[in-house]
Amino acid sequence: MAFRRSFDSLAGELGRRRFLTGALGSAVTLVSVSRMFAATEFWNAKDPSTWTEDEIRTLTSRSPWARTAVPTFKGVDDPLEASGGGPEAGGRGGGGNFRRTTSAPNLIIRWESAQPILDALRAPLAADLAGHYVLSVTNLPVANVRPASRGGEPAPDDALDRMQSGATLQAKGKDPAEAGIARRTRIGSILFGFSKDSLRLTPGDRDIFFRLDTGSMTVTAKFDGKDMTYHGKLAL
Repeated sequence: MAFRRSFDSLAGELGRRRFLTGALGSAVTLVSVSRMFAATEFWNAKDPSTWTEDEIRTLTSRSPWARTAVPTFKGVDDPLEASGGGPEAGGRGGGGNFRRTTSAPNLIIRWESAQPILDALRAPLAADLAGHYVLSVTNLPVANVRPASRGGEPAPDDALDRMQSGATLQAKGKDPAEAGIARRTRIGSILFGFSKDSLRLTPGDRDIFFRLDTGSMTVTAKFDGKDMTYHGKLAL
C-alpha cells in the first residue's frame, strides 16, 4: 500500500498525500468518535499487517488518535478572505472577535508518536523527536516557506515560528506544555513535538487538549486518554 511506505521516498510521500486527501473528505465532529468503533477496535483485535486500507484510513483520520477540527479566524488576517472565502452570514463582526468562515478547511490533528499510528503508516519519526509527544496538523491554511535570500541562506520561516510559539498540549488539572519542536513535512503538514518530561500523561487523563493559536487563527482538538490504549497500554 503506497501510503504505508516510508515518506523518505517520493512514492511514499505522494501516497500519503493521496491518503490524507481522502481522509480529509471524511470529516467528523469533535466528539469521542472512538466510541463509534468500540465494538470492533480492530487495532487491538488484529495484527497491523492484516489491517485493510479502510481500517487504516479509519485509524488515521477518525479514531482515538485522530480528530477533525475547523479553525477559527480573526479579523482581516483570515487567509480565506483573500482567496474568495468570507465570513458567515451576519457580517464581519466587530472588535476583532474570532469567527468561523464559510469555507474554512477541515483539519486533521493526529497523534503521530502513538504506536498504532506508527504501525499503520510504517514511517518512523526523526530521531530528535524521541521523548516527545508528536502531533501533526494537516491542511493548515498557512503561508509556504519563503524562498532563500540572495546569499543562498534559507529565509526565516516566520509562520512556523508563530505556530510553534502558539502550540500547547494540556490535560485537565495539569500545566500546559509548549511545543519545543515544530517542522513542516514534505506534504505540507506541521509536526509539533512536546517533551514528555514537561507533561506526564496517564490513562486517567480524560481531557487532553491540543491547541494552536497563531494570533490570526485558533484550532483545538480534544483527546481522551482512556480511549487511547493499544494492546492494554496507553499509546501516545
